[in-house]
Amino acid sequence: MQTPQQPNTLGNASLWMGIASSVLVFGIGLCALAGARQGWIGAAAAPLLVCGATSAFVGLIGAIVGVGGLFGANRSKATAVVGVILGVVGLCLFFGALAALRR
Repeated sequence: MQTPQQPNTLGNASLWMGIASSVLVFGIGLCALAGARQGWIGAAAAPLLVCGATSAFVGLIGAIVGVGGLFGANRSKATAVVGVILGVVGLCLFFGALAALRR
């Protein structure tokens, strides 16, 4: 007989951090790429870089927290796995946007 699973608070935190990171980095990267195409990126480059890097860092922390959520006994691991994936997606989007802006 299985015992009921407890909520995975680390997994839930990782999920929300991954969602926030992915959405924010996508939006900030899209804004930066549009600014580079339209020619106004020089005026907003520093704030966009700081906000994008901060959002990517949230994704890194979310991925680390998600890995911690994978080691809980008798807890669902689905939210931790999705949180790790979304945190890594946020990081990849950030570095992808940086690479696209350098071209």
